[in-house]
Amino acid sequence: MAGKGGGAWKVAYADFVTAMMAFFLVMWITAQSKQVKQAVAHYFNYPSASKRGMEDGPPPSGPGVPGQGGPGAEGPEGTGKLGDIQGIERIDLGIRASGQSVSKGGAKPAAADTTKGPKANKPSLLAVHDGDRRMVGTVVLFDEQSAELSDAAKARLKSLAPLLAGKRNKIELRGHATRRPLPPGSPFQDAWHLSYARCLAVRKYLESQGIEPERIRLSQAGPFEPKTIRADVESQAENSRVEIYVLAEYVEDLVGTPEERAQRFKTP
Repeated sequence: MAGKGGGAWKVAYADFVTAMMAFFLVMWITAQSKQVKQAVAHYFNYPSASKRGMEDGPPPSGPGVPGQGGPGAEGPEGTGKLGDIQGIERIDLGIRASGQSVSKGGAKPAAADTTKGPKANKPSLLAVHDGDRRMVGTVVLFDEQSAELSDAAKARLKSLAPLLAGKRNKIELRGHATRRPLPPGSPFQDAWHLSYARCLAVRKYLESQGIEPERIRLSQAGPFEPKTIRADVESQAENSRVEIYVLAEYVEDLVGTPEERAQRFKTP
């Protein structure tokens, strides 16, 4: 029957249905808000990003992510996926130290970084925190009593900057310090002051690399969110750090009231 043309109508009908689906999809996109249109555009600009996101967490949510809830959450709380944040594609972290992979939450001290091979100098984005509140970002380490960026820290930030450039996601810098008392004569009043100074150093360097200041948010945890509580020197070095988070929040969504923001998307 099909050989005599009896099945030709099925092919024609399938083509018609496909064309109608495409037509209605275009009409639906045309009627959506600017945010939705941008999200669709980002998907087609980075079609592989959503498939190459972090494997250990569901997609991010928050203002500007259609159909989602609060920042970095699935429901009330959740985890972030790199590939779903404004089209930022996942980059191999390349964070290795002493032959061991660092999968969640930081890296070994820069002085101990003996990475070899093609991935050694790649920029890094990773899920920083364990538990229900993981964010996408990276970690910059400092000497225990210092807020000065080392050459290794500057190199990491310089490699990271192109991945952040051109996006409108908010970036949070969270400073940390060890629980050990500051030495006599320290220029810092306490661990909080030291954490803040570290955030400032990272902020200034990112701005020098072209990251817009309105995207950056500073926060400090001082000595109260240690990466590790082990007492050996190598482990404690991981606590002197700044964590850099790429958030599922957008600059435009945090300026003005909801009514004022809605005015920006109205057509004349």
